Amino acid sequence: MKFFAIASGIVLAASSVAAQLTAPMQNYNVSSPVSNGPYVVGQILPCTIQLFENVMSDIALSISLNSAAAGSNLTYPIAASVDVSKTSASAKQNGNITYYEHSVNYMIPTTVVPGAYNVVFLDSKTNTHLDVPINVLPAASASVIKSAASTGAAAATSTSAGSIFKDNGNGVAAMSPSKAIVSLACVAVLAYML
Repeated sequence: MKFFAIASGIVLAASSVAAQLTAPMQNYNVSSPVSNGPYVVGQILPCTIQLFENVMSDIALSISLNSAAAGSNLTYPIAASVDVSKTSASAKQNGNITYYEHSVNYMIPTTVVPGAYNVVFLDSKTNTHLDVPINVLPAASASVIKSAASTGAAAATSTSAGSIFKDNGNGVAAMSPSKAIVSLACVAVLAYML
């Protein structure tokens, strides 16, 4: 029984840490957007960084949304300069660890073509970047929304070609099968222990 408790704790800790990406110079983490996560045209794309108290490095971050399509050079600037200050207003605690969190909420323009993109966090001081792959899905059709509103019912069908559950042929899936299996195993172990 103790083995299952210890094993499930380790798996849960590993799966929660996997959600964060660390910069190449290990001077900040990116907690959002979620790698390979689905985001919708016309909706908010959250970009959140975490700076640690014990890391003394000078960084100058900018964020952009770059198309991942082969041969494409489409770039949408998200933030030319991200706040990287370490103030009491941005301080957060996680146990004995203090970190400083800053977020930029970017409205994905309606002109963005749905598909695979990279959210690029560029540190111009070290000339390093962290690419977070995401999948931009089309917005819901206005005709479906209007027809549901006029009948007082929710639309049962979607005109969207994207799915957050399966690969759309562009090589970007919302969740890898191994992550799904690990998550299900964790739930099963916790249910067994209870």
